[in-house]
Amino acid sequence: MTQRTMKKNLDEYASLTRQIAELEARKQAVAERIKAGMDGLEEVECGGYVARNKAVTTSRFDTKAFRAAYEFMYNDFCKPQTVQRFTVSAVA
Repeated sequence: MTQRTMKKNLDEYASLTRQIAELEARKQAVAERIKAGMDGLEEVECGGYVARNKAVTTSRFDTKAFRAAYEFMYNDFCKPQTVQRFTVSAVA
């Protein structure tokens, strides 16, 4: 790939990243307005949509606490994993 093509692709990637961030911020603002309009209700149906704002309780495994208490077992059950991480950042 030529330098020019690479630059064009990186510019497009950066532009799309900014647009996605802006859209996510707008989406979050609209979600907050919807929640405010629900007046504390868990579910509202309107115009073919159902908006739900319910509390959900989950259980998560606390790996830090487990490791602190049972490091010998923690190490026995850990397995290395290699992944590819793709990032693009602007040079200052």
